[in-house]
Amino acid sequence: MARFIALGLIAIVVLSAGLALAHGPNQPPHQVGKLGDLKLESGDVIKDFAISYVTHGKLNAKKSNAILMVTAISGNHHRLDFLIGPGKALDTNKYFVVATDAIGNGLTTSPSTSTAQPRMSFPKFLIRDMVQSQHRLLTEHLGIGHVVAVVGPSMGGMQALQWGVSHPDFMDSVVAVVPKDKTPAWSVTVMEASRKAIMLDPAWNGGN
Repeated sequence: MARFIALGLIAIVVLSAGLALAHGPNQPPHQVGKLGDLKLESGDVIKDFAISYVTHGKLNAKKSNAILMVTAISGNHHRLDFLIGPGKALDTNKYFVVATDAIGNGLTTSPSTSTAQPRMSFPKFLIRDMVQSQHRLLTEHLGIGHVVAVVGPSMGGMQALQWGVSHPDFMDSVVAVVPKDKTPAWSVTVMEASRKAIMLDPAWNGGN
């Protein structure tokens, strides 16, 4: 029974991730913050780094009503669309919501999109590097020095928690939805099994 429950939960996650991909013409346009080279905690650099994002609502004159939304693994800036809008939790009548795409999701510079460091030549990166890229987007690209909240689900919740550690004075609050403070053993196992399944494919060709 537990096996079927686990499989059901995985199916729900996969389906919800798929539903988050659609971007219609009635939605805010994709924008890109070109930040140049992004230095990682490891000392490596992602070259020609650009972070994808959309905005909802209007930034006030004091730039004091911004909320940062960060996304889950395999998700994109649509992940919390159901919470964004007039009268909703992330009320666009009050707040300017910046919804970002994480490193590695294919919209922000990723192994699948980088021309300078494609595929396996792309440097390894951490949650803290994602936070650093978002911080640079806000401060350097959008000129925002403080936000009302950082909001994120799942891996986005992990990013939100890291925001609280890395930049504790940057936000009034952190809203971490179903986060983890560290990656548990079961998640490591699932991810490793996923990698092995891909790498054992005859077409893997070393990542090419």
